[in-house]
Amino acid sequence: MNFPYEAVSPSNAKKRVFKGINDVYDEIMRIYEATEEKGLSIGQSLYSSCAFFVDYSLLLDSKIQDRIKEFNYCKTFSCSPYPSMMETPANVIDDFMIIEQEVNQCIQSKQKEANNA
Repeated sequence: MNFPYEAVSPSNAKKRVFKGINDVYDEIMRIYEATEEKGLSIGQSLYSSCAFFVDYSLLLDSKIQDRIKEFNYCKTFSCSPYPSMMETPANVIDDFMIIEQEVNQCIQSKQKEANNA
């Protein structure tokens, strides 16, 4: 997807022109705020909404992808990313908590779907 392009805004259901990545980020923030107000899962809401107006490859961040890999490694092998909790930077703990929350939300969603099937 190249800029500029026209797409329907999920936040207001109107067509708009996305001139650059900052317009995409503005739309994501509007979706985030609306989702937070409704008390819904932010990760799932963003994932499903973004498909309508942006190519996911524009949103991928290699540092975040590496953090997710680090989280998966630590969870799979039951090891800490640092020698102790006190040595673990606060941002790593925050990132892991967000990832854990999103993983749990996805698991709960899949369980609900399986129970309703």
